[in-house]
Amino acid sequence: MTPSSDASGVPDPWQLLAAMPDVVMLRQPIAEPARYYHGRRAIVLRSGRSLEEERRSLWHELVHAERGDTECAGWAGSAVERRVEREAARRAMPVVVMERRLAIATDWHDFVWHMKVPEGWVRFRLAHALPAERARLERACWWSDWTATA
Repeated sequence: MTPSSDASGVPDPWQLLAAMPDVVMLRQPIAEPARYYHGRRAIVLRSGRSLEEERRSLWHELVHAERGDTECAGWAGSAVERRVEREAARRAMPVVVMERRLAIATDWHDFVWHMKVPEGWVRFRLAHALPAERARLERACWWSDWTATA
């Protein structure tokens, strides 16, 4: 698991990026949220996005960089993109961290805030959680039936 840069335990994509000295990250006014260019070992994030959106995109592109993907197609049209997205969400939101954040959150929105990524991506992660992961998360959440919210 990628270490956290603070006491939250939420993995930090910038720490993973720092551990990949051959990969650079830039912010540019591009059309898509982010893009990985294998030939240049470069991740380009669209400038002007929120920190939560950047974290989500950076996780995704870091998985591409680690895999050495040379071609990145549109998300919806590619099985590779869908696998990368699931892996990126799993790394950004490990079940053990989600358990701890659910246990201290006061409600759904507080939980999402603790995860440091966009709400839609938290929902995506939960939608793809394994049955054993869902059971652990349900036990950790004391404040409501979070499955109705997610």
